[in-house]
Amino acid sequence: MQPGPHRLVEMAHIAREHFINDVPMVELAARTGMSRFRVARLISEAREFGVLRISVGAPQALGRDDVAELQRRYGLRDVHCVTLPDSGVDADGLRDALGREAAAYLETSVREGEVLGFASGRTLAAIPKHLRALPQCDVVQLTGLAGPPGETAGDLVRTASAISGGTPSSLYVPLIASDSEAAAMLRRQTGVAETLERMGEVTRAVLAVGSWNPVVSQLADSITADEAGGLIASGVRADIAASLFDATGGRVPALESRTIAISFDQLRRVPEIMVVAGGAEKHAALRAVLSAGFVTTLVTDRASALALLAGPREA
Repeated sequence: MQPGPHRLVEMAHIAREHFINDVPMVELAARTGMSRFRVARLISEAREFGVLRISVGAPQALGRDDVAELQRRYGLRDVHCVTLPDSGVDADGLRDALGREAAAYLETSVREGEVLGFASGRTLAAIPKHLRALPQCDVVQLTGLAGPPGETAGDLVRTASAISGGTPSSLYVPLIASDSEAAAMLRRQTGVAETLERMGEVTRAVLAVGSWNPVVSQLADSITADEAGGLIASGVRADIAASLFDATGGRVPALESRTIAISFDQLRRVPEIMVVAGGAEKHAALRAVLSAGFVTTLVTDRASALALLAGPREA
């Protein structure tokens, strides 16, 4: 029988403390008031139900020195690198692997009472099918709707809040409006205004990265080809939560007045910001976003991590 959400959260917490933070089972028992046998049973169940996933000697793993250099260079606290088959994977397989890694991280790091925020992104859409448990926490949609049904931030917020048992705050409006007046009108709608207000309470944001050269971006796809081309010509190379950046991580405010999303000022005040992105098409965009210096946790693949270390190759 599948254990309930509370039991899954217990498994994740005990497994993380024991395997990641090196806390002995005897000490865990003392800290939690559990018996040693219960602690051991939770670890065993974590393996059985897939909460604990162990990989030994994975050839795709990133070396400790490389992780330390990524942290130093981009001001990151955590770096998680997915393990891929030797034969590689296609774009869908990579997104699935990144979504699985992001889900595992959320299961073991989120604490009760946090307020989670999710933006749009094809990669983020892979998280829900791997997300088994979360402690009770509210979930806020950080960007308006973009992308096909099943891949929007709204879908992710509904799924995550159902798992956590928290209150969802959604945005049933498009990511970008036709002009600034239309955007202002949408922001004044009661439900939208309430969600925008809640964005200031977010403690942990989960974000994807959009690339503008080449174009792999839901935001770029939401405007005309001429508009996108003009922004690319002006130097735009990446977007994250509807904020635009040039190749060096400088912010480009061109679409701010038309987007319905968390503002950059709000975003950079969020204590924990996790970016989930990978693949060759995202290398330049990922470097641009990380260079802005506000991301705290990176979930990516080994090739992308090595490209970040190799230095810029902007055309």
